[in-house]
Amino acid sequence: MKETMKQAEKLEKILNWAMGVSIALLGASSAIMSVAGLAGIALPDWLIRVLGIVSLLSLPVLVYSTVKKLLNARKIAAQPVKTAATNGVKKPKKKKRKK
Repeated sequence: MKETMKQAEKLEKILNWAMGVSIALLGASSAIMSVAGLAGIALPDWLIRVLGIVSLLSLPVLVYSTVKKLLNARKIAAQPVKTAATNGVKKPKKKKRKK
């Protein structure tokens, strides 16, 4: 049980890191290209291509980490919560009505 919790925490850290890096890379490349476009600065062709490749590589990472985090959150939310009041207490069975 503790092993799976450690693995889940490790996966969560990796997903947070991947999401942060991909957002930072997308933001930086978008900011460079938009500021250069608004200022009328002609960027070298190689820089535009590198920024485009960085954006294309970071988009799938962002999508994967987001979907994985959402699925983990949904799986955690779907688990029943055991409290002191409900732990070990059985619900009474419903009586069947006779016709």
